[in-house]
Amino acid sequence: MNTNLFLLIFGSLTTIYLIIGTWASKNIKTTQDYFLANRNLGLWPVTFTLIATQLGGGMLLGTSQKAYEIGFLGIFYTLGISLGFIILASGLAGKLRALNISTTAEIFETKYKSKKLKKFASLLSIVTLCGILVSQVVASKSLLLGLNINNEFLFILFWAFIIIYTIMGGLKAVIYTDIAQVILIILVFSFIFFKQIFFNNNLNIIKILSYKVLNNNFNLSFTKLLPTLLMPALYALIEQDLAQRFFAAKNKKIAISSALITCIFLLSFAIIPVYFGIYANILNLNIAPNSSPLIPVISKLASPLIFILAICGIIAAITSTADSLLCAISSNIAQDFDFNFIKKSNFLNKFSFINNNLFLPKAITLFTGVITFICSYLVSHNIINILISSYEISVSCLLVPTLWAIFANKNKYINYYSALLSIIFGLTSFIIFRFHPISLHELYTIGLSLSGYILGLVIKPK
Repeated sequence: MNTNLFLLIFGSLTTIYLIIGTWASKNIKTTQDYFLANRNLGLWPVTFTLIATQLGGGMLLGTSQKAYEIGFLGIFYTLGISLGFIILASGLAGKLRALNISTTAEIFETKYKSKKLKKFASLLSIVTLCGILVSQVVASKSLLLGLNINNEFLFILFWAFIIIYTIMGGLKAVIYTDIAQVILIILVFSFIFFKQIFFNNNLNIIKILSYKVLNNNFNLSFTKLLPTLLMPALYALIEQDLAQRFFAAKNKKIAISSALITCIFLLSFAIIPVYFGIYANILNLNIAPNSSPLIPVISKLASPLIFILAICGIIAAITSTADSLLCAISSNIAQDFDFNFIKKSNFLNKFSFINNNLFLPKAITLFTGVITFICSYLVSHNIINILISSYEISVSCLLVPTLWAIFANKNKYINYYSALLSIIFGLTSFIIFRFHPISLHELYTIGLSLSGYILGLVIKPK
């Protein structure tokens, strides 16, 4: 790779992102402006930012990695996400927008009348989001390994840029830079994909996608694939970084329509990383441990310029997901927890910048970014596994009480004890199955969480 050309193109794109972000962040003065873009987003801004939240390192690098191992079934992760969006488009996205809240954890305060449950639900959501963010850090390291770059300083510098860039302008800045990044990703990868299909006479798309691939070290079974399908689907229903987009939409119709368009796009686009993952296997490429085959296979198929643009596209995918996650995490922390002690502190009030409305959200974003970056050194480097484990935390504990509160027609079926027991049963079973895993334990945790909710209705029906 021509390093000078890469730095020139990457630097130019970075400058464009920063200009867009700076422009979009003007007139942001309140916390609602910072986290919800004043609840005034139209169809296409919401759609593009929903795509950006999912079109990250997990989908591009992780899906191609799974496809390299097991073939077309590597698409299961994206199928799971798309299933979640189908449910959202069926009406749930509209119901979320109609709640007129800022975080999914607020459901526990507005419906169950408990600030303590809200804070605990927010904490679980934060842990999950941090896990997903860690997967993006791991994805970026996989990207560098795929380029045979093992430069720790460059790695740190890249994530420092993402954190600083996210701090600048909140959700509105994130959304408009997401639009630019998603357009780049679509153009570059679609060009490489279609060029390969139409000009490669030896291996067409049907042969590639029907090619049987199964790594000897991968024990393929339904019970192994089910979590990859189920967890993303269920988590999408209660995911804060997705819900934050629906909360920011102008109305329910926009929220529902954007979910449907996103689903169609993700299913269509997922063919590309699956195709290249299988193609890398057919070519018998030597893939470094803990790295994705996407970079090596594209380097063989694309010209130097297109290859560099593809690298920039993958970086854009990771960045667009990471900034969304950082914004969602800081939204949970800043809006679900009480920081009035800062305003009451005579010592802290001496510093004028602390009294700025946006100081706290930006400080939280900085802290979150640094902590998750450090945590990325403490986990495995299997991107999809990190994602699935992170999803499971919130799904096990929060799925049942959240959906029950949204869909229940009568308040007598919504009470504090049901939500509390549902969370306790779900969390306890999640912890137990971490140490003593069994087949389909994900279904058992959800079932036990549901049992806890029903038990709460029996104990305290009103």
